[in-house]
Amino acid sequence: MAHSPLRDRRVRAKILDPGRFAMPFRQPLGALFLGILVFALGAGVAPRTGSALSDVFTVSDVKVDVTAETAAAAREAAHAEGHVLAMQKLLARLLPRDEMARMRALELPQIVQYVRDFEVEDERTSDVRYLASLTFRFKADAVRDFLRTNSLLFAETQSKPVLVLAAYGPTGEAVLWEDTNPWARAWGVRRPDEWLVPLQVPLGDLGDVASVDASQALSGDRERLAALAKRYGTEDVLVTQAVLKGDPEAGTARVQVGSSRIGTQQLQTMLANYTQKPGESLAELLTRAADGVDADVQEAWKQRNLLRPGAQRRIIVSAPITGLADWLEVKRRLAGVAAVQKSEVTLMSRKRTEVDLTYVGDEQQLILALAQRDLSLSLNPVSGWQVRLSEAPAPAADPAAAVLPEVIAPSLPASE
Repeated sequence: MAHSPLRDRRVRAKILDPGRFAMPFRQPLGALFLGILVFALGAGVAPRTGSALSDVFTVSDVKVDVTAETAAAAREAAHAEGHVLAMQKLLARLLPRDEMARMRALELPQIVQYVRDFEVEDERTSDVRYLASLTFRFKADAVRDFLRTNSLLFAETQSKPVLVLAAYGPTGEAVLWEDTNPWARAWGVRRPDEWLVPLQVPLGDLGDVASVDASQALSGDRERLAALAKRYGTEDVLVTQAVLKGDPEAGTARVQVGSSRIGTQQLQTMLANYTQKPGESLAELLTRAADGVDADVQEAWKQRNLLRPGAQRRIIVSAPITGLADWLEVKRRLAGVAAVQKSEVTLMSRKRTEVDLTYVGDEQQLILALAQRDLSLSLNPVSGWQVRLSEAPAPAADPAAAVLPEVIAPSLPASE
């Protein structure tokens, strides 16, 4: 049966909220400016809404490809399938593994009520087939309420991007930037997903090569790793080392992987083993291992940033400011912190603003969440808790702390 050529289209479907629009009004320009100034200075940060971190609740690049009796039927089925796939991706992003295992499957009518709108890109149709890439924007507050109602612990604090350095081979023989590094290639060909911890792969150009070599990366040379991270606008580096055992050609390969996240956060080291599956090539094995490392990084981050229901706390923080622009920037960044439920200005002067914060989690979680928005929270013995704008990570307090153990633990031999 002949089919018509696939046709490209771009469609956006929006669910508009009645009452979003109000009648315009006029007032004197001076009064309007005064009102804006009073609002900017005196108003607290409003209770967090879904727009504060809308990117966390946006799922893009949902691929659908459905064939049905008619193009219209295929389109309807594909959009329905897209809703289910998008919800699965969102829940996998927010929920740690044990909570995901407890999650019950949702039916399409349930999922629809949590979708704000969706967008269709790269749409192609024939008489019986429909292909497209969909982007879904979910109602953040509705999703949060659903998870809490079902007693599911979740995380939504986003980490700053983390730079990945992939070394291949046993310590002392490992390669990093060389073309003979299949572990780096495995990371380079992966399609990054929209997890809470974005992983970024360096270019491997001359500047990268001059910044750090394999031995320096594996020994945790913080100064060199920090310089490389700065090139890419990141703060943390994930140094991951893969050691091959067995023979990939004979199907007996085994890869031992040790990975450490080094930088502003507490050192985290993860170990894993991956065994070659029947018919699996070395490249496929390493790609699967890279996916596993990524998943472990996401899991560790989620466990550190779980928002536990009923664990709301309050804290008074002061924000040293030099003017209106400083306060507006602090306010903007606070609005993007998932752990902060509400904040109210309790005192304001020309040099300092005091804010009553209601947040979820403990103080360390709050400090970590604020740091991802370039806000530094610290305890001053005299004036109490202070929050400041910060554009770069503070240097390590103890230079000796820059010396790290090998990424591959002693239980994983450096050579055979």
